[in-house]
Amino acid sequence: MPQLHIWIKPRAVIDELDMKIALLSTIAILIAPTGLRLAPPNIDPIHKFAWSENIGWTNWLSDAPNPGDGVIVSPDFLAGFIWAENIGWINLGNGGGPYDNDPQASSTFGVNINFLTGDMFGKAWGENIGWINFDTRATQGATSQQARFDYCENRFRGYAWGENIGWVNLDDAMNFVAMGPNCQPGDIACDGLIGLLDYSKFPAAITGPDQSASCPLYDANSDGDVDLRDFAEFQAVFTGP
Repeated sequence: MPQLHIWIKPRAVIDELDMKIALLSTIAILIAPTGLRLAPPNIDPIHKFAWSENIGWTNWLSDAPNPGDGVIVSPDFLAGFIWAENIGWINLGNGGGPYDNDPQASSTFGVNINFLTGDMFGKAWGENIGWINFDTRATQGATSQQARFDYCENRFRGYAWGENIGWVNLDDAMNFVAMGPNCQPGDIACDGLIGLLDYSKFPAAITGPDQSASCPLYDANSDGDVDLRDFAEFQAVFTGP
């Protein structure tokens, strides 16, 4: 009499693809980036300046006129103030983002971040210089120089544009604005914690064993790749949520 044999794949031979699919599915259910916010301060004291040819240095971590008035980076918007010695304060938004930037309601302005791509859009306001447009995809996107936030490096990149001041350079190799100082491997929020927000970008960063890491932020064991060993490291330090 024929016998039916059912083979169940042992846990030990589940391959990385299986695990990646499971990881993607789990995170897709658990993560809802919008609404998760970061607490100030989160601009790196060492990397807090950006340069503009026409207005000079801009300081993204100034505690004047009030402590905490520097820039606050959240997953999907910016808030706070940039200080420039030659033109005064630049307001990035009131903290109630993402912002509508309704041209009929000037109080709704602010700079947003596309959490999936890092591209920035929306406007900042300077009392002495007018609007600064952070949506430069139309003019700079073809060369990947649009204003954006690089989650893998925890820093700003590209160029913003002000009609009255010209370009603001966020892309310099030495003088750039970054998040910090509490960043650690895998901590895209730079808040000193490893939570669901940090996990949300891990699947896209996986390269597999011995494959060069495209997002070194997630190379927790510093072996040059991003694989399930790194995921295990993050599990061990998970603080949630």
